[in-house]
Amino acid sequence: MAPSTPRLVVPIDPKKKPREQKLPLHNRWHPSIPPVADVMTGELFRVEMVDWTGGSIGDNDSAMDVKNIDLFT
Repeated sequence: MAPSTPRLVVPIDPKKKPREQKLPLHNRWHPSIPPVADVMTGELFRVEMVDWTGGSIGDNDSAMDVKNIDLFT
């Protein structure tokens, strides 16, 4: 019987930047980048991710996050 919630294999802390996360976050797939988790074929699992801005857009209903986003880091 499958668990009610799939296993979390890549957790993130939304208060931390990608480079500060416990596990290294990948921005692409490449053979020279080692995996951070293993799963079985057919296994259901969860992966948490930061948004494309690296967490620069906050959940605060302010458009200032978008206006002032740094697209160069």
